[in-house]
Amino acid sequence: MSEVVTTWTGRTACALQAALRMTNEGFAAKLGVAVRTVAGWHRNPEIVPRTEMQQILDVTLERANGGVRERFAAALSRGDVPTTAAPAPAVDPVVSQMAADMALMQARIDALQEQLGALALRMLT
Repeated sequence: MSEVVTTWTGRTACALQAALRMTNEGFAAKLGVAVRTVAGWHRNPEIVPRTEMQQILDVTLERANGGVRERFAAALSRGDVPTTAAPAPAVDPVVSQMAADMALMQARIDALQEQLGALALRMLT
């Protein structure tokens, strides 16, 4: 079962989070965003994330295994999209912040590598 999302909303992002069985903290770290961003999707399911986040969500869904994709598609087809996340396990806030910071740095490194690749191509032509 495959589901294509033409425009991500807070609701569909929360469905992906539920399909991945992640807490707000875990999902935020995976996406390289602040926990408050994920919490905002739960508070406002109609919000449409910015273009960069749409792309990150696309890639996250594309890279998900079959079970996650099936749960995601089933949740969307049933309209069974959660508005609250599972409670987070007790985690040291310093460790949680470090993990979020590292994910954000990795996302920035990836973006810089893409920009360098594009620049190199322009210089070769």
